[in-house]
Order: sequence, then C-alpha cells, then structure tokens
Amino acid sequence: MPRGARTQPAESAATDDARERIVAAAERCIERHGIRKTTMDDVASEVGLSRPSVYRYFADRDDLLVELIMRHARAINARAQKSISRQGSLQDQVIEGVLNIADNARRDPLTRYAIDTDGSSLSQRMRTSGMSAMFRAEIWDPYLDAAIAKNELPPGLPRSDIYLWLGDLTKMVMRGMEDGEGDVKRYRSILRRFVAPAFAK
Repeated sequence: MPRGARTQPAESAATDDARERIVAAAERCIERHGIRKTTMDDVASEVGLSRPSVYRYFADRDDLLVELIMRHARAINARAQKSISRQGSLQDQVIEGVLNIADNARRDPLTRYAIDTDGSSLSQRMRTSGMSAMFRAEIWDPYLDAAIAKNELPPGLPRSDIYLWLGDLTKMVMRGMEDGEGDVKRYRSILRRFVAPAFAK
C-alpha cells in the first residue's frame, strides 16, 4: 500500500458489510413475501443473524425500508437522468423527467409502497428527514441551475416549491398510469399543454 494511503478501519468495513448483507437479505425477503408481510425476523433468518443483531444496524423495520427505498429511488433517478439529459430545453427536460420517473416508479414495488403509505410512520419519516426533497434536488437542480444561467428561468423561484410541485405532479402521473387513465403518450401531451408553459420565461 502506498505511504500515506488511508485504509478504512476494520470495524467500519465490517459494519458496512453487515449492513449490505442485511439489505440484500431484505430485498430477497420482499421478493418472496411482499413488502407488507416481510418482518425483521424474516430478514434476520435470511441473513443468518439474530434479530437483536439486525437491530444493531437498523433501528426498526421502517429504518431498513427507508434504506431500501433510498437505493431504489437513486436507481430510478439515474435512469431518468439519461432521458432528461438528452432534452434540449428545460420544458422538455421537465416533461421527460416527470414521465420517466412516474413510469419507472410505478413498476417498482418499493417506490409504490413508499408513495401509497401516505400518513404512515414510514412516509412521515421520509418527509421529516428531508429525504424526498433531497432526491428531488438531486434530479432537478442541475437543469434548473443551467436554465437560470442561460436566462431561461427567472432566478429566485423557491426551489422547495418547485420540488414539491414536481413531486406531486409525478405522483399524479404515476397513479394515473397505474389506474389506466392514460399512457405515456397521453400524459406527454397533457404535460406539454399544461406544465411546460410554467417553465417558459
């Protein structure tokens, strides 16, 4: 090892490894039993640890689900970024981003569960932790910043309002697609008529 190179402490590496194994076990349990029926006992048995050992790494079931949801949301965001980055205008970036996230989120059981548990302790934890706003900032800030730099969007618009509106809009489109009210093509037309003008200077 080169002189001066930093190594991760063994205890920290062991903790990371245990957390990864627990998360992977939880994914397998959810695939087998579904989200609502998966218990911490199931996860402990799957990973080969005692229940108290699992609780050393995750405070409770919601804590473990939040970690899984974060990972799934980041994967959905990464897929959406590819679609958004191909668009030439902020209006098109917003339209394709909302459509891509809504379409991928509705196909992901964990993301659907997070959205459909409004009022639950899990959704409350995600809101109060600021996680929802953080994910929205990660996906939208680069495009909003670029639009302001190019004088395509007025500066000073409250980002928290933009995140909230785009998040609620995405959930609405997702639920509409899920219920069969419209497909991607129809929602693209609706967004172009009713949403795109909000992002025109």
